Parts: sequence; structure tokens; C-alpha cells
Amino acid sequence: MGTFYLTEPHCFVRKKSERLRIFKNRELVKEVRVQDFSRFFIHNGSTITTDALHLLMEKGIDVVYFTGSQVTGRFVGTENKNVRLRIAQVETHLSEEKSFEIARNMVLAKIKNTRTSLLRFSRRREVSLDEAVLSLKQGMEQCLRVSTLNQLRGIEGNAARSYFQVFPSLIYKSDLVFTGRSRRPATDPINSLLNYGYALLRSEITGALQAVGLDPYIGFLHRERYGRESLSLDLMEEFRSILVDNLVIKMANQGSLQLKDFHQDQGEPRLKDHARREFLQAFDARRRDEIFHELLKKKMSYREVIQQQAILLAKYIIGELDDYYPFLAR
Repeated sequence: MGTFYLTEPHCFVRKKSERLRIFKNRELVKEVRVQDFSRFFIHNGSTITTDALHLLMEKGIDVVYFTGSQVTGRFVGTENKNVRLRIAQVETHLSEEKSFEIARNMVLAKIKNTRTSLLRFSRRREVSLDEAVLSLKQGMEQCLRVSTLNQLRGIEGNAARSYFQVFPSLIYKSDLVFTGRSRRPATDPINSLLNYGYALLRSEITGALQAVGLDPYIGFLHRERYGRESLSLDLMEEFRSILVDNLVIKMANQGSLQLKDFHQDQGEPRLKDHARREFLQAFDARRRDEIFHELLKKKMSYREVIQQQAILLAKYIIGELDDYYPFLAR
């Protein structure tokens, strides 16, 4: 099942039996069955009744609130009651050795998947990415030689810099420019798209972690910080380039999103409503794309891969696996 995105401002969502009815200016504009989606995204400016929320919680459907490109809140049903797993997660977090092993596998996967993406782009276009590809390979080798989380973070940071230095050359058929990686505020439209895509990915991963009973706030590579979903950020590392970055590059080069699709909001470029809907639809389609999972030896959607990685992580933490096996793209 997919995600329902309510991006229109000033809408009002009500329940009718097993359906949601969406009104704007007191006129019914859409009616949807709750069994047709697994998550409900609502952007700032719209309202949902408590009866509608109760129905969604009852059906196990997450409700995620967005303001701009940021997740500002979420409603979830009854949480997983696997207390043993939560205790084991905290114990693993407190163990520097175990935290390091998980973090190293995740960073290795991030660098390898990023390198795989660059190699694909290099084959498609006559552009030299050799220096960045070599730098990423060296980063993977360095991961196997270090022994602390800080060293690992340094390697990950260097790999990210090498990658984003060549990122502008990947966007070659677009009036959208990339001036270097910036988070908040985004300094250009490409960064705005990356930030929005990462927020969507983080929400997807948080839901998968919660579904298996893991606490998204207790991480291993990203340590505890008030209000930060550290474990979600950890698991995101395996999927950033293959799910979000590749989608942004594709949409920019195909002209699906152009400079005219953005407006300035407090000095930051943001997608206009129609363009946001297009990006959301593309992201939803991307997460339904199928890929071969090397460890499980079968094809599955990216959404299912994320769910399986959350399960594999939980099994390692609880002692049912001898290692955490990250997702590696082919």
C-alpha cells in the first residue's frame, strides 16, 4: 500500500464510515478508503477531525505532519510492546564496541551505495568521476582499519564531501543549480529537494523502526541528542543516495522540476504546491520500485527493503543474528 499525501492548503478532513472525506471551501473534493494506504501525510494549513484520526490510528496508519520540508509531528497507533528489544537496544547503544560494529556496517553501506550510484552515472555520461569514485573506495578501506566512532564519522564526512563535490556534474540538463550541500536553510533548489526528500525518507524509516519495536531516538552512529531521531538517521545512511539523490538528479535532468516550480519563502527556495505534489508522487513511485536484495536473495520494493533492514537490525540487537547486514545496492 502507498501513502496518501494531502498537500492542498486549507482542507478539512472528516471521517465517514471507513473513508476519509476531504473538503475545501466547504465543497467535497476527494473521498478515499483508508484500506488503500498505509500512511497519511498532511501539510501545514489543513485540519483533520479527532474521529478521522481515531480511525487512522485504529487501522494502524501513521499520520505525519509536514511544514515546508520538515516533519513537525506524527500520530501513531499503539506502540510495539517488545520491551526486551528496547532494553537490548539501550544496552547495545551503551556498548561502544557493539555501537561501533553497527555504525561501521552502515557507513560502509552508505559509501558503497554512493559509489555504485556514481559508477552508474559515469557509464551513462562522458563525465569523469574517477577521482570521487577512488576517494569513496579508499573510504571503504579506511572503515575496516579504524576502531572508534569519531574516526568513522570523519571517514563518512570525507566521503560525503568527495561525493557532493562532483554532484553538480550529475545535473547537466536543468536550470536548477547546486552550489554545495546546505541543510537549513537550503541555499538553492537542489538542496531544497534533497532536504525534502531526506525528510520523507526519514519518516519512512522511523515508521519501519517503530513497527518492529525499535526506538528511533536511540542510535549508534548518531548519538543521543534531544529531539533527534538518531537511529532513523543511522539507517537512512544506506538509502540516501539510491532513493533520494538519484530521484532528485533524474527529475532535474528530465525537466520534471524547473526553476519556475519554486518560490522564495523567508529567503529559502521551496516547491510550489503543484510541484510538491509531483515530487511526492515521484518519491512514492520510487519507493515502490523493485530491487534485488542480496542477503535475502529476492526482489522486493525499496519500501519492503527498508522494513527488512529494520527487522535485521532488531534481530541482531536481540541476539538472533551474529552481525547486522546492511543493504548493499547492486
